[in-house]
Amino acid sequence: MKGKVLINLFLVALVLGLGLWMTTKPGNEGGPLTRLSTLKADDVKVIRVMRDGIPEIVLERAGKRWKQTAPFAARTDGSQAGRLLELLAAQSQQSFPAENLARFALDKPFARVIVGTQEFAFGTQNTLTQEQYVLTGDRVHLVPPVFAYGLPTRADSLATHMLLAEEDIPVRLELPGVTLAQKDGKWTRSTDTTEKSSQDDLTRWAEEWRFASSLATQPIDAEPKGEPVRITLRDGRTIELVIVSRAPELVIARKDEKLRFVFAADKAASLFAPPKTEP
Repeated sequence: MKGKVLINLFLVALVLGLGLWMTTKPGNEGGPLTRLSTLKADDVKVIRVMRDGIPEIVLERAGKRWKQTAPFAARTDGSQAGRLLELLAAQSQQSFPAENLARFALDKPFARVIVGTQEFAFGTQNTLTQEQYVLTGDRVHLVPPVFAYGLPTRADSLATHMLLAEEDIPVRLELPGVTLAQKDGKWTRSTDTTEKSSQDDLTRWAEEWRFASSLATQPIDAEPKGEPVRITLRDGRTIELVIVSRAPELVIARKDEKLRFVFAADKAASLFAPPKTEP
């Protein structure tokens, strides 16, 4: 019995000792978290991303939305811009003077992000905590690695992959060989004769176009050539598309935005094949 008591006392002392060491170990003063920025996200108008291997990406706020202006003009996925703005709310419990930056791989950072007027440079990760070394101002901070994971890896990472914008609601689709039109809330297609198409299938077909999301978004310089597609929207606007190719990839160009959207080849089946008809 006495032996068990001694063992228990030893374990308690060990746990207390480890806890004390964790709070007093070098580089951890156990102080409060320090926010890396005092800027407010709503005040930021421009975000710039410079990363090895890809051209500089520039986002500019347009009203309540963000648009990409470099390396090519494009609509921007708002959630992507939001992830970059989260840098302003990053917090760190450990920081170091901005000296001997090579030990943090910050003499040649793999990425730099300028949010408004503040720059954040990304170095290596701490091998023990897996936290990211980030330089801003005159301090090097250790922050969670999620901020580095969210950085773009391609020139079109921040550009939208949605063929149609959120406000682009189709009411008429003029496709090769068939027209799909909405009237009084119901869809019909021009090829219907004695057979009647399922309303659910026609609605799904229209939704395929409204929410079509590409694998890649690329700029185009020359006038695209191919089969035309004409989409009339609820607000009266018309969007002209061009089917540049169907294989080995489906490529659809949007003439007004001077962009081409690249889909997997099998996407053509859902976008261009008429839905099944009811018996």
